[in-house]
Amino acid sequence: MEIQENGQESFEGARSAIDRARTKGSEAIGHVPEIAGQAGHRAGQVAERLPWALGRVRSGAQSTVTRLQTVPDSGLRLLAAASIGFGAGLRLAGAPRLATLAGFAPASILGFAIVSRPNGVHLEPHPALP
Repeated sequence: MEIQENGQESFEGARSAIDRARTKGSEAIGHVPEIAGQAGHRAGQVAERLPWALGRVRSGAQSTVTRLQTVPDSGLRLLAAASIGFGAGLRLAGAPRLATLAGFAPASILGFAIVSRPNGVHLEPHPALP
């Protein structure tokens, strides 16, 4: 009889745990529409600001390229080579792909600055003063 009572207690304990889990699950599901509404509201806020943010990024990129176009070719090539070396070192060291791409990114910007100079202008370094 004692075994039967222990079994009955275990069964009641399991049933109680299942009921509590069911109640908590129902409560959690009740919060889903509220959370989805908040997520939709935040997505709307991001969508409203996205054109402004993209305009700022475009303006900053154009400003950076314009300034880089005033640097002599030799300086740009040196910086691009350093960036390529850094990216290659990250790749060989087994860094994540995103970090490796970040290492190569300056080289692509510098290369674009060299290629996009108006009328194929190539700047030479300033001569050393005597």
